[in-house]
Amino acid sequence: MRFLSWREVDFSGVVLAGLLAGYCMALAGLWAGRIRGLVAVDIADFGRRYIVSDRPSAWFFGLASHLCNSVILTLLWATVVEPNLSWPRVLEGAAFGAFLAVTLAGALVAPMAGLGFLGRKTGGAGFGLTSLLVHLGWGALIGLVYVPP
Repeated sequence: MRFLSWREVDFSGVVLAGLLAGYCMALAGLWAGRIRGLVAVDIADFGRRYIVSDRPSAWFFGLASHLCNSVILTLLWATVVEPNLSWPRVLEGAAFGAFLAVTLAGALVAPMAGLGFLGRKTGGAGFGLTSLLVHLGWGALIGLVYVPP
């Protein structure tokens, strides 16, 4: 197993891929409610919830924290996952996104927001399915945008 340092990856590529994928994911979450079976997910509002604030600026800081998390997780993918898999980068990213949908989003963020594991307290599968799809899209996008040196 090979691990790269942040100096061994294209750090500006990591930042670009992370910001672009995080922003697209946030937009896709808002638009998802237009598709039957999916629900609209305001990712910035989830960030506001784990910042635990109701100030008007909290939504902005929720979005900023989501984008920062996206860059950090893209760095994790570029330093740990990508160097150790020989799959096409789009598939590597999508698999990492699915992993994050279940672990970080499903087992940590959704319960912290009061929705239970994978959003089970919502009473349907829409939240869990939406979360999985936007995370798959996020991962596929980092795989498309990031090119290792």
